[in-house]
Amino acid sequence: MKVLHILEYSRPNISGYSLRSDAIIRHQRMLGIETVQLTSQRYQEFSALSEDVDGVCYQRTPASSSFLRRIPFVNYMHHVSYLAKHIDAMVQQHKPDIIQTHSPMFNALAACRVGKKYGIPVTYEVRALWEDAAVDTGKTKEGSLRYKLIKRIEQMAFERVDAISCICEGLRSDLIQRGIPAEKIFVTPNAVDIERFKPLTEANLLLQQQLKLTGKKVLAFVGSFFKYEGLATAVEAMAIISKQRPDIHLLLVGGGNEQAALKQQVAQCKLHDVITFVDRVPFEQVSHYYSLADALIFPRESIRLTELVTPLKPLEAMAQGKVVFASDIGGHRELIRHQETGLLFKADSAGDLAKAILDHIDQAALFEQLISNGLDFVHNERNWLNTANAYLPVYRSLIGER
Repeated sequence: MKVLHILEYSRPNISGYSLRSDAIIRHQRMLGIETVQLTSQRYQEFSALSEDVDGVCYQRTPASSSFLRRIPFVNYMHHVSYLAKHIDAMVQQHKPDIIQTHSPMFNALAACRVGKKYGIPVTYEVRALWEDAAVDTGKTKEGSLRYKLIKRIEQMAFERVDAISCICEGLRSDLIQRGIPAEKIFVTPNAVDIERFKPLTEANLLLQQQLKLTGKKVLAFVGSFFKYEGLATAVEAMAIISKQRPDIHLLLVGGGNEQAALKQQVAQCKLHDVITFVDRVPFEQVSHYYSLADALIFPRESIRLTELVTPLKPLEAMAQGKVVFASDIGGHRELIRHQETGLLFKADSAGDLAKAILDHIDQAALFEQLISNGLDFVHNERNWLNTANAYLPVYRSLIGER
């Protein structure tokens, strides 16, 4: 069985999207599936049209030079047509049995043109609903003309593909409410690479000293500083916590469009003594920062996007033997059972986050149990081999129908 994956972008870019794609591809190969990979023209951070990343070869789509890509709305149609030509060339060269597309919907629409031409089944993996992501990034407003257009385009993709995989139950339920038949949808949940993320039992003492965290109770967030991550709520919570427990410290590792605003908030609240920022670090160094943490915090805001979509980071924290504090949004509730695999607090509430930390940070026995349960969860349920296996029966059925 050969599968052609159509992706928005990929490694060596480091993000939840690219890491998930890479993990799926590698674990499908472990199951005996042959894969080939193509990224769309939206990804241009490459050095060659064919790049090998640790044994996985990604083919690249060069940028279009057409003036059509600059015309609003027309650029959507041009994007699909341009990408379809490059997918067509990949199909002629590699002759796949399945075309597996991944968000956004333009990848699915382009692949459907090619799949129909050659009689190849097309599946579409939904990782987030594009119109909701556009709202969060400020590109449009809910209910606007652009919002409605994007939603309609994505609905076309759902209707045209042969099968749809969702990364969580929240997205699956939303698609069913949109009128997509339940039998057309299957779930391929977010997971963690248990070979790459190992339990961390000792802190990196040199790094601990450099960051002046010796003797501190450290809360950490490692990732992208986007508004929906709720880091402003975490800073506000630290203003409450520091009045009672100045030994509790927040370590924020990463970067993003909220970084400047967060630093300004810390300065205004005079929290420099209890909050430390570290810029983005290479992937291979991330575990050193995890090792400093007594717990990881995920204070995501309650918005439509976060209520529907599950993140990767809490699973990675569990796999490294770390306690997780997370807001009680839908995306987190699919991953975390309160006081069993983690601790949930009321979303968008700095007071409830502060209370959860103050009430539990010194409960060593509870932390040990949460760590043990979290490790069991990722090892037995949320590992990438289980997720890769979820594609197999659907692929076999579609190939059989073909």
